[in-house]
Amino acid sequence: MLQDIRIRQRDFLLELAQILTQQLDLDTLLWQILRISSDLLGGLAGFIALYSDSEKWQVRITRGIGEAGLKYIETYLSKFKNESIETTESALLDINLLIDRIQEIQELGFTDGVGLPMVEHGKILGCIVIFRNYHTSFSLNDRMMLKVFADQASIAVHNAYLYTENIREKNRLYALINAAADGIMVLDHGHKIEQVNPALLKLLRSTADSIIGFHHDDVIVFSKISSGMELQDGEAGGWPFNRDSKLYVEGDLVYGQLSEKPLPVSITYTPVMNADNVMVNIIAMVKDISKFREADDLKNTFISTISHELKTPVSLIKGYASTMRLKDAFWDGKVLEESLSVIEEEADRLTGLINNLLDASRLYSGALVLNRSDVNLEQISIHVARRMQSQSDKHQIICSFPSDFPIIFGDADRIEQVILNLVSNAMKYAPDGEIQISGRRAGDFVEISIRDEGPGISSDDFPHLFERFFRSKKTADKAKGVGLGLYLCNAIVEGHGGKMWVENRTDREGAIFSFSLPLDPDDHPASLKFRNIGE
Repeated sequence: MLQDIRIRQRDFLLELAQILTQQLDLDTLLWQILRISSDLLGGLAGFIALYSDSEKWQVRITRGIGEAGLKYIETYLSKFKNESIETTESALLDINLLIDRIQEIQELGFTDGVGLPMVEHGKILGCIVIFRNYHTSFSLNDRMMLKVFADQASIAVHNAYLYTENIREKNRLYALINAAADGIMVLDHGHKIEQVNPALLKLLRSTADSIIGFHHDDVIVFSKISSGMELQDGEAGGWPFNRDSKLYVEGDLVYGQLSEKPLPVSITYTPVMNADNVMVNIIAMVKDISKFREADDLKNTFISTISHELKTPVSLIKGYASTMRLKDAFWDGKVLEESLSVIEEEADRLTGLINNLLDASRLYSGALVLNRSDVNLEQISIHVARRMQSQSDKHQIICSFPSDFPIIFGDADRIEQVILNLVSNAMKYAPDGEIQISGRRAGDFVEISIRDEGPGISSDDFPHLFERFFRSKKTADKAKGVGLGLYLCNAIVEGHGGKMWVENRTDREGAIFSFSLPLDPDDHPASLKFRNIGE
């Protein structure tokens, strides 16, 4: 008989050991532990409750216990003292008290019970309780067997907590990687790509299937290295030196569809070490530095252009002034008039350049001010046409407005600045011919257009016309300037709640620069914020 019991116990323990090695789901494990322990101890019913700091005591698994019994158990568990989770003895005391009270409830039919706390590394994780429906005491052997199951349950709970925490941390890491604005790829120790985030796929214009599983060197190919060291060269030099060392490289990346136009990127490699200080992964953060490269190029262009544009009028002014001051020379009235005219023109040009630079600076800092009032666009256009016509006998500047063209509410000086700049550009780039300033009403807006008979706009220039310091390579040598005029015009129009656009003429050669302005700015908020007078 004793031998049969021991064989049975052995079989149950073998079954439990097999379940523990094959099953990771905590609820499934606890259910199997409760089933086996109940069957082995001849129990009718039982439950396993777990303890956590957030949820306190909670019944996780039951067997043979109805809703009424479960409510009683949960009620008694909620009354467990705080001390019951501090020591095994105090926990056992509360468990035995709970068993006694459950046995007193006759309708449940439990006549005897036994329970033990589940302990792992000195920490109370929960308890396991078995009930019988016949009068017999649980033997010492029964309690020892239950302790074995309680210990196994403790190990299962502890491992499940570790597994859950590991999954939680992994999901948190994946979420952080996927939410990152910069491109990220995770490499294994052999440089095979294990994970990429959406930002990297967007950066490389690729899909996960064409990157994950491939070698790093098949994906990250540089046509030019600007600074730093590539991954293979860094490792050849002994990187990583410790778990905090990083490897940085910056250059022009070529990949897939990007092969025609290399992409400027910077990549920072960070090692992930295990407990033995052996690298198991590499995190590569890929940053698109196109904007930084463009800003640097823009800065260099700006310095070069401004230096030239400032130096030219200053040199002319100084040259003519120095020549006129020569004491041993005599100048007739015509020469003096021409010299003074050049000095005046260059001074005006210098003033315009400085004003444009100041406006660009104010615009960038949000300090450009609009002084709004009623504006007669037809009168402004006529004034600009007369002023510019006096400077050229090769152009015919005409205005065309309907008789009922409406008055708008805006900054008259700034709008005149826009029209003046557009007409001036038309005169620069169109060697001769007619320049027309026209206006029309379009719903809640008015539209102003300036047509010329010049060569038109190159298709390559369309996307960049309103950018700061942009100057077309095809016409830069034909006209002076720093590339701020159209940028400021567009900003002024947008500050009024309007829009500016450009198109080539279809009836003949030439370009049409147009802009719209709202009749009532309150109905069409500005896309670019200016300060109004008084704000």
